[in-house]
Amino acid sequence: MLLFKSIVITALFFSSVHFLNQIGNEKSINHSRRVEGHFTATGRKESISVIKPKLNADGTGCDGKCVLTLRFSDEHTPPIKIEDCIGGTPVNLGDLDGDGKDEIGILREWFNSCWHNYNVYTFKDGRWEFAVPPIRTHCNQWENGLKPIVKDQVKKGFAKINYSVMVKSHIITESKIVKVK
Repeated sequence: MLLFKSIVITALFFSSVHFLNQIGNEKSINHSRRVEGHFTATGRKESISVIKPKLNADGTGCDGKCVLTLRFSDEHTPPIKIEDCIGGTPVNLGDLDGDGKDEIGILREWFNSCWHNYNVYTFKDGRWEFAVPPIRTHCNQWENGLKPIVKDQVKKGFAKINYSVMVKSHIITESKIVKVK
């Protein structure tokens, strides 16, 4: 009987791993959480679709390059391509720099590690660029509910950045005020 239980548990484990790999293997468009905003100067509200890279059969790498694409509902808005990224959920951060357009934030997902960069994008002169340099974050920061960037309520065009650092074998979160491009 014990041998039978072991066989059943092993079969269930491998079939679930196979199922998850099949899901991860499909180049999918994620519409589960619709993110909308005024990201460009058109004045029209747009939505963002997330296109994840196709993973290899064992889920340890990508078939080809690991590039996540953020595609916009307005066909004239160029996509954002994020290299070395297998997932993430875009966030409308609002108008951080006071130019009338919303900025986009995304926590870059990877196969392992708790250290991830948080990218913030702004649309300038017909193209996407970093609104601030990528923000280094750790799982601890996210578990504590500390947002990586918030608009500075005192200085127009500035934001408070919360970032993670390692100090004497401890991970801490530090903050600074930076100008948004």
